[in-house]
Amino acid sequence: MPSGIPEDFVTHAALYDANGGYVRTADIRVNHPAEIDGVKFYQFGYGWAPVVDVRQDGEPIASGPVVCTQGPPPPGVSALQLPWNCVVKLPTLTPQVGIRFELWPDSRGLYALLQTGRAMPMLTQFAPVMTYTAYRGDLRAELVQNATVLDTTGMRRWKQGVIGAGETKDLGSGLSVSFPDLRQYTVLEVKRDRGLWIMFLAALLILVGLLPALYSSRRKLWVTAEPDGRGSVVKVGGFALQRRSQFEEEFAKLVDELTGTSRDRVGAL
Repeated sequence: MPSGIPEDFVTHAALYDANGGYVRTADIRVNHPAEIDGVKFYQFGYGWAPVVDVRQDGEPIASGPVVCTQGPPPPGVSALQLPWNCVVKLPTLTPQVGIRFELWPDSRGLYALLQTGRAMPMLTQFAPVMTYTAYRGDLRAELVQNATVLDTTGMRRWKQGVIGAGETKDLGSGLSVSFPDLRQYTVLEVKRDRGLWIMFLAALLILVGLLPALYSSRRKLWVTAEPDGRGSVVKVGGFALQRRSQFEEEFAKLVDELTGTSRDRVGAL
């Protein structure tokens, strides 16, 4: 990856049927979905999920992988250079606590940012670290909130620092946070196109309806008759979009039948 851009995004998945029976394994890539029983699984995204363990006086109160997300990168910056943002909310504590994490899967990206002002692309996991900021106050849990966003409107900053993989930090008041492991997660889009056969049938009917137009000629013909005192003046005009030479022959015959005029004196558009 000399350009810093991954060459492939792939999910190794085990597929099971509706009864829980194992069917097969499959590699899911962008634009190369896995399918089982008419259901398709598309590769949509991926991310990092650090395992965070929070304890109060040695007793676990929150433990498990935490899904991290990224915002859109600014112009000229790759998403691989951006950290991942995670949130842990502890509504059972008094006062309530919220911790905002900034994950650097490759700590060299953070060090490059501190030294040069520009983070290096983080292509893989290498000595991951997280910066953290802990807040205390009201989480406003009664409101509908995004699980990955911490609303600090009713909170005050309490503690902040850096924690590496395998480390534990003491936040005070008997509260500690650990970072035992870093995992990855994948985002899959699931589709079942029940109406796909209807679309194919409609497309087929449209094609069948167009076939007559390919083997027919569209023509227009005008005939007018006006009195001129001694008889009538007959005017005939017409044009064809296809097979013009054939139409000219037919047009001349029609004029002959209407007026008895020689073909040498008539023509078609």
